[in-house]
Amino acid sequence: MKISGKAPNAKILAIILPISTLLILILVTLYKFGVSSNKTAITIVEDEIAATAEGFSSQIYEDLDNMTRMGIAFRDMIVALPMEKSKDALPLIGTLCANSQAYMVVYCDTDGIGVTQNGIKVNVEKDELLHPNAGTAPYYAYIQKDRIMQAEAVVSVIPVVREGTVSNYILMYYSVSRIKRIFHQNKLFDNANFVFSVDHGIVITTDGIEEKPPKGTTIIQLLKDWDLKTDTDQLQMALNSNKKIAAFTSQTYNKYVICTPVGINDWYITIGFDKKLYDNLLTREWGDIKKLIDYLLALIITFVIVLIGTMIIMRIIYNKTNKKLLKQANMDLLTGLYNKMATESKIKEYIKDYPHAGGILFILDIDNFKNINDSRGHAEGDAVLKRVGHHLQEAYGDHHVVGRIGGDEFIIFVKDILLEQEVAEQIKKMKECLQVLTQTEGSVQPCTFSAGACLYPNDAQEFSNLYKAADRALYEAKKNGKNQLKIIQRDEG
Repeated sequence: MKISGKAPNAKILAIILPISTLLILILVTLYKFGVSSNKTAITIVEDEIAATAEGFSSQIYEDLDNMTRMGIAFRDMIVALPMEKSKDALPLIGTLCANSQAYMVVYCDTDGIGVTQNGIKVNVEKDELLHPNAGTAPYYAYIQKDRIMQAEAVVSVIPVVREGTVSNYILMYYSVSRIKRIFHQNKLFDNANFVFSVDHGIVITTDGIEEKPPKGTTIIQLLKDWDLKTDTDQLQMALNSNKKIAAFTSQTYNKYVICTPVGINDWYITIGFDKKLYDNLLTREWGDIKKLIDYLLALIITFVIVLIGTMIIMRIIYNKTNKKLLKQANMDLLTGLYNKMATESKIKEYIKDYPHAGGILFILDIDNFKNINDSRGHAEGDAVLKRVGHHLQEAYGDHHVVGRIGGDEFIIFVKDILLEQEVAEQIKKMKECLQVLTQTEGSVQPCTFSAGACLYPNDAQEFSNLYKAADRALYEAKKNGKNQLKIIQRDEG
């Protein structure tokens, strides 16, 4: 028996078969996803909540760690400077307080007598913050009420060590109220309970709990009160190992509770998330068949995004490459300054765009540069040119035009010069620059610099004439003995 009809085109099959296979794989994946959706959704929700809680703890740790690192840096400066009295450190601790997360900084001796950043004398001995047996490493302590601001704080204690002995302390006070403010900035923490426990699990502050725990309550005791089924032994083991405590649901408070270490001693942050939030997140992760459609749409959208993203990335790479090539085309490869063509172009562009603005054109030349090449080699000659270029760039920055136009000749065009006083200031600056260059480069072998200058638009209104005028001034400087700056006279222009 013969079967009529034509065989399917091989090219069509080559397209249909992979697509059909892909669709079957997607359907199978969706089916498996549907079967395991509940378990997967729970994992996603709990991971999200855990990541949020851990992120909050990490933010507190980073705040404290950055504050302490800054304190250590200032401690090193204090050690390097002669400090006879505590008040001698006021400028440093004032700067430290103004540029860190600390609301107050105290510099005191080993007896606790010292001053705040505002110069207020204090005695922190009774606060029990100073522990001579703690050694020379920084540590953290908690104080329920400081002596100046009457605020609850975490204190970073930084010993100041001189000749192997602790002579003073820097105390940086980090407000517990700031921790609460950061806590309330996250929407996932809406209607959540917050507990902060420090050394030995002692609860120091709470938020969102109607009945405040008695003083001295530990986090283990508090969690036991929240849920009678809590395994206190397991919690204690987690605390001792300073690991994340497994989350559980408190039936008493209808909260999903998770405890995360701060990263300091055995301090913990415990958060009781609203159970409704937990349920809403769970519902969000999985629904009915609409989720399957959303998943397919997500695949398509992902493909489109990847495609568009790839195009954008390629465009960015192209633009960066093009910009890099353009920069290299305008750059003097030895010094990193503008080359001759770019220098002229930038100055001409300024003259065209700002015909009524002022400027000064300097041409700088290294005296007897050939002697440097002959006596110290071309490599050292190149090194001198690099250092000169770097110094000029540092001195005049990106706003002005700084370029090397050939050999040992440099151009500096200073923009926006309108007043006689500004002219005088720039002439003085160039003389000082030449003096610094002479002192720097002349330390190995005599090396001096000559320069010529002219004013725009007073001496000339076009680049070619400006250059000629400044070059004549440079010639006069060379003629008159070198190692000097010559300004073109008006009648010479």
